[in-house]
Amino acid sequence: MSASFLPTIFVPFIGLIFPFLVLGFFFSYIQEENKSVS
Repeated sequence: MSASFLPTIFVPFIGLIFPFLVLGFFFSYIQEENKSVS
């Protein structure tokens, strides 16, 4: 029964937290690129 409601918990986590992690990583990557260019 616990396995049936786990997706309900993980869907908002993946839908909200994961994009923030990706954007944070992408932002830091852009900052590193700017440092090496300038």
